Amino acid sequence: MVYFLGRDVNIYIGTEGPAADVNIGAMYASGNGTAECTVGASNLANFTIFAETLELGTARGTDWTAQTDITGVDVSIGATDEDVTYIGQKGTGKVEIKKEYTISLTRKKQNKLWDIIFNGPTQSAKAEDTGQLAQGARWGLDGSDKIANGLSNPKDYNDGTNVECGYRVFVGLKTGAAGEVMAFPHCLITSHSVSLNADGTSEETLEFMTQQQMISGDDGDYLPTSVTPLADY
Repeated sequence: MVYFLGRDVNIYIGTEGPAADVNIGAMYASGNGTAECTVGASNLANFTIFAETLELGTARGTDWTAQTDITGVDVSIGATDEDVTYIGQKGTGKVEIKKEYTISLTRKKQNKLWDIIFNGPTQSAKAEDTGQLAQGARWGLDGSDKIANGLSNPKDYNDGTNVECGYRVFVGLKTGAAGEVMAFPHCLITSHSVSLNADGTSEETLEFMTQQQMISGDDGDYLPTSVTPLADY
């Protein structure tokens, strides 16, 4: 487990879609206070972006907008192994099946964006299944410009060439080009919690999980945004 203070890192959240205007966020209905998960361009009225499209580019300081008011980032890395016992030997083989990464983001609660993303509802026109409007946007895109409902194999959420399931979470140290950037592709949102404190500012935590290989950036000023080919998932 690695814990970063929010003042030491920049956090960026992207979709896994490479097309323009496939930002995931919340659309606030003017005047009545309701909000829904949706997919659209950044210039839509009453639209607050949660995750930006990978089409933006790689320069983190100019192309991407960092998450605000992040107070802490917890990155846990583990592995799922298969134990193999060999006849006549005491030692047990550890055969790695897959890695598992958990990224927890904690921020000062400033609006209901994270609540809407986790709990829903989802705008009917932007839902994979219009019968599942109570869903949130925990699973990212469905391979097009709609929000997945999480009922299919993640690999099936593709555009025919690249897998678009989940989110890409970037953790970058605030040390310029010499710093480190870690990218966690195809993250699914697993939990959301809010801490209430009568004597201080309320905080909320959003937890992401992925079993895809972490990507290390070559330069601390640039984000690895290459999409995942269907054959590599």
